[in-house]
Amino acid sequence: MLPTSPNLTATAEINTNAFMTLSKLAFSNLERLATLNLNATRAALEGGTVAVGSLSQSKDVKNPSKLLAGAAETASNNATEYLKGVQAIAAETQKEVTNLVGSYFSPHGEGGNPSAGWLKGFEQFKGFAQQITDMTAANAKVAGDASARLASSAASLAKKGA
Repeated sequence: MLPTSPNLTATAEINTNAFMTLSKLAFSNLERLATLNLNATRAALEGGTVAVGSLSQSKDVKNPSKLLAGAAETASNNATEYLKGVQAIAAETQKEVTNLVGSYFSPHGEGGNPSAGWLKGFEQFKGFAQQITDMTAANAKVAGDASARLASSAASLAKKGA
């Protein structure tokens, strides 16, 4: 059995607790993002269903632009709300990670020489934060692309109907 010092044991415990806290934070915010994605998808499907229903029941088949403009505006508003939600989750996640990293290093004294274990823990935090940032950016890009395609489709349908 390898001998362990109290410092090594304390460092391992701190790293483990910090990693577990960061993992809980990451999964919690991923869950929030997944819920936001599901709600945005549900709203888009419901909006599309309403628009198709309105078009199919419209008496003015030659001029569907009013109906399509309303659907495009609703889709644009939904996309804006989605992006605001993604930004809020990203900002809160960043704040929580910053607080966690700050609390992780503060017991060890500012300006001190962190041990290799602390540096490794910091690198793990940095990697998690980068993954969350990349995922948030990818979701924002997908939502932006989808709303642009939806707006483009609605505009082309409105031009055809005009």
